[in-house]
Amino acid sequence: MPTIPSKNGHFFVITDCVPQVQAAAIAAAGGRTLAGLTSANLAEVTFPEHAFTGVQACDTPQSGPTAWFGTFNGGVPEGSVYAIDLTTGQVFNHNSNRAAAWTRFVLAESR
Repeated sequence: MPTIPSKNGHFFVITDCVPQVQAAAIAAAGGRTLAGLTSANLAEVTFPEHAFTGVQACDTPQSGPTAWFGTFNGGVPEGSVYAIDLTTGQVFNHNSNRAAAWTRFVLAESR
């Protein structure tokens, strides 16, 4: 499965476009876990310039590369899922029912 490592090598983007309900299984299949982000480690989610050039975008309401991740600051509000814009670092919290129609990459981290 194709991956793009972050600059520090702790985070990885799996560039398969999947619905959020499959994100954890895809991360595990790649030998990693679905990323748990915090205010403290959010700045570590940076990638080399042009890392996503030529990678086909997924079906999402945002432009540019985005990815599902597991938790933010230790949790997930009920009925919600998290995604991150991989170029800006902006975190999105979406209603899980609405997000079920979208696909994104998977943000995973080393075990």
